[in-house]
Amino acid sequence: MSDEKDLRPAEAEPAAEAQRAAEAESQPAAEAEAEPAAEPAAEPAAEPAAEAEREEAGGTRAAVLDLARGEVNDEDLEALEHAIDSIDFATRKATPEVLERLRALSARLSKLVEEIARGERAPRPEPAPLSEEARQIVQRLVDQGVAAGEKGNLHEARQYLEEALALNPDDEGALYNLGVVYGLLAHHNIAKAEFYDDYVRDEVFVEKAKICYDHLLELRPDHLQALNNLATLCALRDDREGAAALLRRVLEAEPQDDADRALIEGARRQLEELGAA
Repeated sequence: MSDEKDLRPAEAEPAAEAQRAAEAESQPAAEAEAEPAAEPAAEPAAEPAAEAEREEAGGTRAAVLDLARGEVNDEDLEALEHAIDSIDFATRKATPEVLERLRALSARLSKLVEEIARGERAPRPEPAPLSEEARQIVQRLVDQGVAAGEKGNLHEARQYLEEALALNPDDEGALYNLGVVYGLLAHHNIAKAEFYDDYVRDEVFVEKAKICYDHLLELRPDHLQALNNLATLCALRDDREGAAALLRRVLEAEPQDDADRALIEGARRQLEELGAA
């Protein structure tokens, strides 16, 4: 197992419990207190190589919209509008290089809008290998996201982790931890929801969490925490068969440490409670 830090709810809701909650239309339980937070790493300086990586990614906000692959919602648009408003003020004076980057971002956003309107995505070129400097920046962003999440600062954690994925969409730590953050945001909003739009937004967070876990499992099919968390999401959506199939994959894994063995034992209990063992 990797020894990288991960954001893990101390008592993630079991799939069977989530199933019962869905059937009873009850509110999800609050997440248990997380593990002690690690000291956040210092904000990395904007080195030229890192800036080049950001330009290839097409900018953080555009890349995040690209990553979601789900329904574009008001929150996405508000974030984009906020970024444009900030740029509108900040770039009243801009270097030729900044103007060129803005033109590239504008072209990418126009292309993305056309793809959304058509309901299909153009094939994406294989990304260039990350430089060592860029990999270090991605890891710092993941560490900062984990630290913020452990302190309960979910929106700050989301920003760090989304930026990490904008630089490297295949980073396993960023995918897993952003999936956790999206799941926690969905639970938090469901608990305080009063209007229909809140439930729509919660479902968007659930879908984004699922996308993160699905992609992570494409890269690493034996990621037990991702399998377990995805099973919980399936149960929340009243998908008993999907939850059971994922839990069986957990049971098939070879444990590497005590944490793995605990997850496998938990999956066995959840399958029994679902009546799908």
